[in-house]
Order: sequence, then C-alpha cells, then structure tokens
Amino acid sequence: MDKTARNLWVAFLEEAKANRVYTAFGIRAMEENHPEIAQLFFEVAGAETAHAISHLKVVGQIKSTLENLRFIVESERFETGRLYPKMIQEALYEGRTDAAETFRMAMNREHYHLGLFTEALKEFEGKLGAPPRTPAALPSKAKTEDLAPARPEIRNNPSVPEVKEEKGRIATLERIREVVFGMQDGLVSTVAVAASVMAATSHRPIVFVAGLTSAMAGTIAMGTGSYLASKAEKDLHSAEIEKEARELATNPEEEMAELIELYQQEGLTMDEAERLAERVASDRKLWLRTLTEKELGLTPEDLASPTKDALTMGVSFMLGAIVPLVPYLFIGTMTAIGVSIAITVATLFVVGLVKARVTGKHPLRAGLEVMIIGTGSGLLGYLIGTVLPQVFGLTMTP
Repeated sequence: MDKTARNLWVAFLEEAKANRVYTAFGIRAMEENHPEIAQLFFEVAGAETAHAISHLKVVGQIKSTLENLRFIVESERFETGRLYPKMIQEALYEGRTDAAETFRMAMNREHYHLGLFTEALKEFEGKLGAPPRTPAALPSKAKTEDLAPARPEIRNNPSVPEVKEEKGRIATLERIREVVFGMQDGLVSTVAVAASVMAATSHRPIVFVAGLTSAMAGTIAMGTGSYLASKAEKDLHSAEIEKEARELATNPEEEMAELIELYQQEGLTMDEAERLAERVASDRKLWLRTLTEKELGLTPEDLASPTKDALTMGVSFMLGAIVPLVPYLFIGTMTAIGVSIAITVATLFVVGLVKARVTGKHPLRAGLEVMIIGTGSGLLGYLIGTVLPQVFGLTMTP
C-alpha cells in the first residue's frame, strides 16, 4: 500500500475536520462578541480548506464535473438511506435525543440536497449526451471472503472454537425475541378469536375449528413474515459489507486513513493509531471486518438466519395458539371462555419467566410485564370481536 497516499488522506481528513472546528469556534466567538478572535478563527479555517483541497487534488479525487456529480449523488444516497437513519436509531436507543435531533436535521437537508444533485446530474448527462451510469457491480461473495487467507496464529489458536461457540450461543439466545413475539401473539390472537366465537355461537366445534384455522393462518403469516423481514435485513447488511469490500479494494489508502481517524476518535494518539491500523491492515479479512464493525456496526459472521428465524417464529406462534384452545376440547359451556383466558394469562406469565431466565432480568417483573401487556391486548381484541358484530348487526345464534 502507498503510504504517501495514505498520509495524504490522513492529512485531508485532519484539515477538513480542522476547518469545521475552527469555523464553529469563530461563530461562538462572534456570539460572545469577540470579533477579533472570530476573524482569526475564520482566517485559519480558510487556510485549512486550501490545504485540504490541495491534498485532495494530489490523491486524484477531484475529477470531471460529471464524475463529481455522480460521486456526490451516491454519497448523498448513502447518508440519507443508511448513515443517518442508523445514527438516529442508535442515539434514541441511548437516550440521546439531542444527538438524534441534529442527525435528523442533517438528514432532512441531505434529502433536499440529494434531490438537487440528482436533478442536476440528470440534466448534465442529457446535455453531454452521456448515458446514465448504472451502479458499479459489487464484488462477489467469494471475493469478499477471500480477500486474504486466514492468519495462521488465529487459525491454529485453540480458543477460537470456544469463541465461535460463544457467538453461536448468543445468536441462539437472541431468538428469544421470536419466541416471545410468536408465543405472545399466538396466545393473544387465538384466545380472542375463540372467546369471540364462543360468545357469538356457544357452539364448541365451531369455536375449535375457528381457533385452529386462525392458529394455522397465523403460523404461516408469522413464519413467512419473519423470513422475509430477516432476509431483507440480511440482504441489506450483506450489500453494505460488499460495498465496504469494494471501497477497500479500490481505494485502500483512503480506507486506511479512515481507520486511523476512527482509532484516534477512540482515544489513541496518532502514532498508536497508525501502528494499530497497520497491524490490522496486514490481514485483509481482518481489515474488512474491522471497518464494517466500526463504520457500519455490522459483523460479517453475525448476519441474520432467515430460515431459523422463521421456524422459531412459526413454531412459537403455533405452540402459543394451541394453549387457549385446550379448554374447548373438554368444556362446552361459556365457562370455557374463563378457563381459556386463565390458562392464557398464566402461560403469558411463564413466557415472561423464560424471558427473564435468558436475559437475566428480575423474574417476577418480567413475568408481570409480558402478562399485563399480553392480557391487555387480548382484552382489547375480545372487546372488538364482541362489540363490532353487534354494531353491524352480525350477532349469530346457535
């Protein structure tokens, strides 16, 4: 790898960052009524811009207007479609509403900029008679995975199987989401259907057939829905990893500069960041994994498994759906409704206990949480199922 090219990218990133920081400092100085200090910050910020542009020219990144427009459209699409939505989600998860707001404001403006640049590119291509460029093909999966052979010291390390097993264990435990979701939905939807039909007809066979039909339809819907959602997530993440692999293959110096910058943001000095980045870059597979983890928050080995997610969701839904129907096999009176609801509420509490055992949360609190939420949604469904038929005059007689 060309170290000078890498250094040019590092210098460009530092100068560009300094320009924004000095400009912000100048604005603050103006707000505090120190115009002479503000002027100094603004002048130096302008010099940093000149330095950054000079570095960018030398690395060959300032190209023709057509190429520049195409580059900026692709960059704006990435920011609005991937970068900022992910940042907003993470900020809200961590309770940083201030950060989420500044990300959202920037994203909204980037959407506007994307529209302007897209229209400008379309008009410019028409003016030049240039055909619209199709997106560049991404490297094949084989190329991405074969960027470099596995390092011998890692391949022969006896602790690696244990690490892989631990990752597999965590991935399995993470399916608690599908288990809880499927069980809760199966319990609640089926108890509501069965109770509603029983209240309307008082006919046990009809109740059981309606409940079983609802359970089967729900199992198929939840399973396929989980599969499609999981596959869409996996395809999206794979595309982002492939894009990062392409960037690493076509412009390693820029990627190295970005990695050094990331390490500096984590508190390392420039020398420490360079040494660590060079060690990581000695293994292309490790380099790609590090970039995807730090820039995208993704790990190639931890992509979703659509089939496993779908099976977990479908089986969980069916198991949950069967529970409320059991009383109707033995009780032919309206008492079956109460028994079915009681069994369902108890099962919801057990689901909460299982969740607590997996997640390490307080058992009673977790059990009550799932039970209360599930019972509330089931009660609402029952009320809708009994009130709406009466409103529309659709009540049935046995």
